[in-house]
Amino acid sequence: MPTSRPEQQLNRGGLAGRVLRLLPHTSRILLPASCILLLLAACAPQPLTVTRGPVTLRLVAADSCGPLAEELAAAYEEAHPWAAVQVEVFNSSVAEQTLQAGEADLALLSWLQQDAEEGLLWSQAFARDGIAVVVHAATPFTETGLAHLQAIFRGQVQEWGGMVLTPVSREDGSGTRAVFEGAVLGGRDVTFTAVVMPSSEAVIEYVARTPGAIGYVSSLRLGELLADGVRVPLVEGALPTPGGISDGSYPISRPLYLAAATEPTGEAREFAQWVLGPEGQAVIGRLADW
Repeated sequence: MPTSRPEQQLNRGGLAGRVLRLLPHTSRILLPASCILLLLAACAPQPLTVTRGPVTLRLVAADSCGPLAEELAAAYEEAHPWAAVQVEVFNSSVAEQTLQAGEADLALLSWLQQDAEEGLLWSQAFARDGIAVVVHAATPFTETGLAHLQAIFRGQVQEWGGMVLTPVSREDGSGTRAVFEGAVLGGRDVTFTAVVMPSSEAVIEYVARTPGAIGYVSSLRLGELLADGVRVPLVEGALPTPGGISDGSYPISRPLYLAAATEPTGEAREFAQWVLGPEGQAVIGRLADW
């Protein structure tokens, strides 16, 4: 029997023709076009679903970046369920040494040492942080300036309004200390009589219980640590708010760095791109708003 023109056209279609030939003649007559399309779709190659295997990312952070690192890690894990981000917190110098020793994939640093500035590390600024001055609530001033702070932390002014002032500093190797000394003290060390504390938390705790105490911490730690009995005075007429830091009106600030031993690849690169992108920056913005 001669082949009808519609059947000839399907025969020329290759796969469609083979499907049609497998059907009884009566079914071919009654088979709707939609059924033929379904059969063709079933025979077509299907996309592969790739399930990513679990991966662990090791992240070290300077003390001032500690809460930020934890928030970023939690948000990244939620958006990337195959990734686990381990966070360890040190001062900035130790965090950088840990990174250079190959014991971490990435670091959040509050200060780049000279070696890093010469290009031995891959680094990218990802946020800007203020160094907030904190005083005991009974300290007799609500506003200060760079010259006044220099005189206090150099030991040249030891009392104010009848109250003995106790400068509180961070330990050697702290990025916050390095930036404060550079901006306020012209790179010179604090007075030998200063009380030295190993973390932002320890500075806040000491200032809160010591009338006349005056110290400094990262503004990123204020929302988490600011305690009753501690005030943040204006410096040169400005507070270390996100707006004051971004527009330059607050005079003591610094960039924060995302760093790696070499340019990151794999999951470390994805994390770095995420931190620098809108999702990571949104997390940073929420934490900075104290």
